[in-house]
Amino acid sequence: MEGLRRSETAELALGALISFIGIMVTSAVMASVLVGIVQVTFSNSHEHAATESETLNGIIQVNRFELSGYSDPGVDSVYLVFEFPFLLNDLLDTDVVWSMLCPDASEINFISGDFDPATQLYDDGLDHQLNDVFTNSVMYHMFIPLLGGNPDCDISPNHSAELTIAINGGRTTTIPFEVGSNPYAGMIFI
Repeated sequence: MEGLRRSETAELALGALISFIGIMVTSAVMASVLVGIVQVTFSNSHEHAATESETLNGIIQVNRFELSGYSDPGVDSVYLVFEFPFLLNDLLDTDVVWSMLCPDASEINFISGDFDPATQLYDDGLDHQLNDVFTNSVMYHMFIPLLGGNPDCDISPNHSAELTIAINGGRTTTIPFEVGSNPYAGMIFI
């Protein structure tokens, strides 16, 4: 009887050993499959990051936006201080354009232009010849006269408008703003 019990115990131990070996082989196969999946995932994310980095080249950050000149009726102007914090390569000033949308009672007027007159902060913000490219980590500024449309964008009390900035090959930024009942030169929108 004793020999029979040892034989049954040996069978049970051998069965457990075979099950344990099967579990270990399955675990090793599953681990190698998971490592392969993680490797492919990280490889693809690296490829996407390399192809999408050019899109990040076109993000503008507007730090200050204000009404710099006000006359009712008359020629108004706005002032921008901005930077391009994520530039990989230099960006031409003519590759950045703006459009001001000015709704009227019966229609939407607009004027547009490019960032050619923009200069670095220590220059005047009006000279087309002083700056031809934008670089990373440099602050720029620019005055935009609100004339040249048909009709011009005339800012008046309780007026709302939108400034849209588009970058060739980059992103578009829209800044809606409202002028209260008492607009004045120096009124800050951002």
